[in-house]
Amino acid sequence: MVAPDFVTLSEVNVKHILVVGLLAALCGCASAPPAPKPAPGGPISFSLPIWPEGTAQHSFADDRGHIVVVDAWASWCQPCQTELPKLDALAKQWAAQGVRVYAVNIDTASGVVQPFLMTFHIGLPILLDPGGGVLTQTLGLQNMPTTWVFDQAGNLVFTEQGTAALIAEKVNLMLSTPAKP
Repeated sequence: MVAPDFVTLSEVNVKHILVVGLLAALCGCASAPPAPKPAPGGPISFSLPIWPEGTAQHSFADDRGHIVVVDAWASWCQPCQTELPKLDALAKQWAAQGVRVYAVNIDTASGVVQPFLMTFHIGLPILLDPGGGVLTQTLGLQNMPTTWVFDQAGNLVFTEQGTAALIAEKVNLMLSTPAKP
């Protein structure tokens, strides 16, 4: 007896699920497990180690009075390789207007930050969150890259996953609108 030249419906479903799951993982550079996303409105108030030493801490409370952009990235994340240089260029444009942009690396391996920064010519201040635990708990990090924008009072006003153009649009709108007291 010859085996049939068809695949059962259950085999198709399993193959479809595997392919869709693989594509979803590759597209988003998924990282941390899902966490509840914070609602806009609460002031940013956590600290992260400053690269390269990793001993000094940057407190986001010190950024009150400035628009703050926080970007999560990793050396293994393909979309980060495209978006972080764009964000770096935007930071240079916004510097005179007092916008502060921070790139938070979530790599757990040591020694990967410097080569990435040199390869992609990144000059942003780099903060460290190995494994992304702080960003996951405080800001609901789920995918890479993710960028959060905070107003001058430190309130979260916008979250975007990997599109520098949308981040630029939002920050430029904030810059053209007077800050709320």
